[in-house]
Amino acid sequence: MSMAMSDAVIERIADRIAAERGDGCRERALEGVRCAAPLWRDEDGTQTDLEAFCLRQFCATDAERDALFLRLESVLEELYGSALALSRTFSWGVHVDRGPVLPVDAILAEWSPYAHFSDDFYGNKLAFVIHLNFPYKDLDRKLRDGPSWTRHQWAEARLGDQFLDRVPSEASQRLAAAAAEAETYIAGYYLYPSRLRDASGAAGSPAYSFPADKRLLMHWNVRDEIKALYADPAGLPGQRLLYKAMERVVEGAIPRAFVDSRELTWDPFSGEAHTADGSRANPEREGDGRYDRLLAIFRAERGVDQWCPETPTLIARKFGVEREIPERQVERLFVDALSAPLFGRAADELRRRLGRPLEAFDAWYKGFGDDSSPDEAALDAITRARYPDAKAFKADIPRILGALGFDADLARWLSERIEVDQSRGSGHAMPAAKRSDSVRLRTRVPATGMDYKGYNIACHELGHNVEQVLSLHGVDEYFLAGVPNNAFTEAFAFVFQARDRMLLGLEGAPSSPSALGDYWSTCEIAGVGLVDMEVWRWMYAHPDCTARDLREATMAIARSVWNRYFAPAYGLKDALILGTYSHMVELSMYLPDYPLGHLVAFQIEAAMAGKPIGPEMSRMCRLGRLAPNQWLREATGSELSAEPLIAAAERELAAAR
Repeated sequence: MSMAMSDAVIERIADRIAAERGDGCRERALEGVRCAAPLWRDEDGTQTDLEAFCLRQFCATDAERDALFLRLESVLEELYGSALALSRTFSWGVHVDRGPVLPVDAILAEWSPYAHFSDDFYGNKLAFVIHLNFPYKDLDRKLRDGPSWTRHQWAEARLGDQFLDRVPSEASQRLAAAAAEAETYIAGYYLYPSRLRDASGAAGSPAYSFPADKRLLMHWNVRDEIKALYADPAGLPGQRLLYKAMERVVEGAIPRAFVDSRELTWDPFSGEAHTADGSRANPEREGDGRYDRLLAIFRAERGVDQWCPETPTLIARKFGVEREIPERQVERLFVDALSAPLFGRAADELRRRLGRPLEAFDAWYKGFGDDSSPDEAALDAITRARYPDAKAFKADIPRILGALGFDADLARWLSERIEVDQSRGSGHAMPAAKRSDSVRLRTRVPATGMDYKGYNIACHELGHNVEQVLSLHGVDEYFLAGVPNNAFTEAFAFVFQARDRMLLGLEGAPSSPSALGDYWSTCEIAGVGLVDMEVWRWMYAHPDCTARDLREATMAIARSVWNRYFAPAYGLKDALILGTYSHMVELSMYLPDYPLGHLVAFQIEAAMAGKPIGPEMSRMCRLGRLAPNQWLREATGSELSAEPLIAAAERELAAAR
């Protein structure tokens, strides 16, 4: 239990420090004791013990404080870097496709080397040393005072962010286990589209002919297949079939035996299923499996909440600590994008281009500004020939970076610090936390070679990796390593991804994204982000809910957000598309980072316009982990807003008309 520390006790300890070490340090001492005292517990000692600890460990002079800072910088880089490398090793069998998944791999992936950090470093009082000498600065303080801080003061503030809460290892491990189980579930959620049927077609035949060996990961690959089918004049039935299957996943109505299996054919419209010999089947529905995983993560986060008095919900931690952008400000940015009159006019333009009423999956249309894109079969042929395996993509990284304006030496240096692994899932980027380690690019390459979907994702992940290397090695202070939050690394990933076909050397491929296309994509993912936020708010309002309750609430929220912002433009109600993203299940409230990333990416693109990406990205990444708006001001000259993207998209639409 925490020991009650009155203001009088805290003042007395500060007075004692000032009396022994000099009056000039009293204000700092008072701030440090106020930070440390609320986290001091009975097992740590008495009030007298706390006083003695503070007298012994407080750094009264700048020289003492600088020496402590340098010692902690060296030690914690090794600690965090080694822990991340160890975590990567233990999750290898789940993440990397180097043979079959063994039964033990799930157990290994559930273990977290971070779980005991809080217990260990409060137990030996290292955390209190940091609280005392580098007290935590809350979000209001960072936003108010941060612009006037030196870079070293920012680094000291980031050191103060360490060990913010005192979470027991049991709670941390429970959360890690729930997240790992959800990740394993999502990584194995494949669909074979050739086994889908449509009652409107001929008996026993698919509405659209998909290759028999095509295997699509939910939701990433299914969504991207829908995107690709815009290039096929006969692709609409296939889009409808895939989208209906996605809706059934959200509803829990998909047959359990259809997931990652070719044993059944299944009609997602009628629900009918048949075995290989054509016999009618009555398979068990998946039910609430998707929501069981999300609920397990929520309950684990609730176990963490009680140990975080300043940020007593995951929502508070995500926005106030991780993103450092207030929750309502983030929501306002999304609503600004969705509520702009431009949204309806863009929908009208898309309706004109498609020559038909809009359907829900048209939220994934990607052809604005690029009506001449080649079909995906042609792109598959190019990428498979160029990248027969993950090693081939690794070998091509220096050339890719050179095409983006990185000079040859820097491109080679960056590629030496990026390793490429064969992923079991769609792909992801894994950072490093010490400068002697490499970052990892995970990408899925089938035996037939890398298809275009995989290549597109690999370009996205490469953007993450380049940012990760530059913002680790290029910063002047270790504790400033990184970018302000996940949205900023997503922004750089979008910069790379938008140029994927240009990087293949295709004639006529765009060298920069369409503002109107970026706006359309931002609106779609902003809707998804709002759903993610509202689902977590609902769970906190209904902490005793069942998985079935959560399923019904999630569907209601997805439909509500759609009806609020999308239905007027699309002309149809109650779509479930905003509830299809797998991130919602495995990554706690990560999805708002994507629309934020789109907004940041546009401002980065605007600042880079007419300049090579390499030098500009290097300059920006070296700013490190400042507060988001301060980083944007220094990197691009403007603060975070939806207005620049809306204005640019308006101009592009007017020109198109």
